[in-house]
Amino acid sequence: MPKNHQATAAAIRTAYGQRLLPADYRDLLNMHSVAEIVAYLKETPAYGELLRSLDPAITHRGYLEMLLRRSLFTQCLHFCALEHLQNTPFFRFFIYDYEIRELIRKLQLMPGGAQAYISAMDASVAPHLGFDTGILARAENARELLEACAQTPYKEVLKKHLQPDGTPRDFTACEIALRACCLERILKEAEQTLKGSDLDALKGLIAEQVDLINLINAYRLKRVFSADVETLRSMMLPIPGRLPKRVCEELYAAPDLAAFIAVLRTTRYGRLLSDITALSDQPEFIRLEHAMQTLRWRTARRALHFSSHAAVSLYAVHVLTRIEVENLITIIEGIRYGKPVAYMQSLLIME
Repeated sequence: MPKNHQATAAAIRTAYGQRLLPADYRDLLNMHSVAEIVAYLKETPAYGELLRSLDPAITHRGYLEMLLRRSLFTQCLHFCALEHLQNTPFFRFFIYDYEIRELIRKLQLMPGGAQAYISAMDASVAPHLGFDTGILARAENARELLEACAQTPYKEVLKKHLQPDGTPRDFTACEIALRACCLERILKEAEQTLKGSDLDALKGLIAEQVDLINLINAYRLKRVFSADVETLRSMMLPIPGRLPKRVCEELYAAPDLAAFIAVLRTTRYGRLLSDITALSDQPEFIRLEHAMQTLRWRTARRALHFSSHAAVSLYAVHVLTRIEVENLITIIEGIRYGKPVAYMQSLLIME
């Protein structure tokens, strides 16, 4: 009988109970500097330990944002360490995500040589990855890149997309293939770790996240570039979500943005989007994208609430914490550029 790892699930729920609340966001929105934000966050249960050693007066905005993003990784490591789950199938999903990020970063910086990647790599996560980032850094062509990740599933993906010099023939197609490989790996390991309603809950959460990521990307491409069906189809994560393939094809084939939105309104997400957008007075393109991001938050919150399995809890809280960090970065950048409080608030994803 698979274990639920209830001690880990309980710790995750406790940590989520320390999240920022609407009152915290209201206070943060009325700050005037990074120093004030640091000082405030140091007094919160969620970020006090992370920022304990920082001097608010001299903390650079970029360094604060880096610490906040890194906290997503260290938080998951902490949860996994509670019951020694680091090497249990599925519980490395967040590490796989960082592996993809490092590979994509290397591909982006390949023309600049080893030094370009070494200067940009995240050394703090390197010991946890499934490949040696030192070998990856020194790779100068496709053969050496493939050798660097020879023990991972990403080798076969890269083999299909790289030119002899190590640069992708089509960077976007290569990135999508890597991300799809990562998701397929996560889903396969989920089936090794969970059973019954817990597995259904996790696969449902992942499927809804895939749907919403694809819908957000398709909406942007249709609105900004009037992208055609072939372009949209090629730019989506090729992982089945909860939307039927027929409906996805109708969305991609929509001749214009109005037709796209009309099809979107008929989907299982349409009613939920209508409920959310009705509460906003922003322009429609802002309202719809914000509503889809809010649905990502709600589906993760629901999964965390209804499942007691640590795997579901960890995946859900990772989504929720990532959204919280992006909220904080939105506020930091908004204050930096002197944006109105009402504008910044309209971009936040919160309860």
